Amino acid sequence: MSAADYLLSVKKLNNIGRWASDFMHRRASVAEHSFSVAQVAQLLGIMEENAGNKVDWGKLYKKALNHDVSEAFTGDILSHVKHRTEKMKHMVEEIEVLIAEDMLLSSFSEPYKEVFRDILFDGKDSSIEGRILKYADNIDALLECLYEKNLGNKSPFEAKYDEILAKLEGSELLSVKLFLRDILPDLEKRA
Repeated sequence: MSAADYLLSVKKLNNIGRWASDFMHRRASVAEHSFSVAQVAQLLGIMEENAGNKVDWGKLYKKALNHDVSEAFTGDILSHVKHRTEKMKHMVEEIEVLIAEDMLLSSFSEPYKEVFRDILFDGKDSSIEGRILKYADNIDALLECLYEKNLGNKSPFEAKYDEILAKLEGSELLSVKLFLRDILPDLEKRA
């Protein structure tokens, strides 16, 4: 795969829908989701900096924009499948790496191969940027559930909303706590 093939593959994210096993009134594509996650991550990053925490903006944007690029090759693997057990989560991560290595990275020459490897697999980790990405991803999913609930699509989105909200409530990041306290109530009225 050349750089041109990569760009064409990434365009497929415009047509890959999220929450594939559920009826939705408004289904976001993986590309839309990635953009929304980047916006939420930016907001959380600003809040963290205002609280005195150092954020590497290049690292945060790279993580947020690319966190689901591998789905151009695998599709959107359902969250309840991916996260059913720790073993399953690791198996899915391994499959994503193998497919990306085989379908994308194998045809790139150095230094591009290593650069793209870092881009594709430098996502959620213990760094502040990785933690911001994790919760930005959860917040975007929460908002998708909120929209569906408010459109009358309560099953299964009420339960998913509650599950994601519980994850957010367990966050140690000040930005997530501020989001839950100051922003989510307003979104719940408007969405």
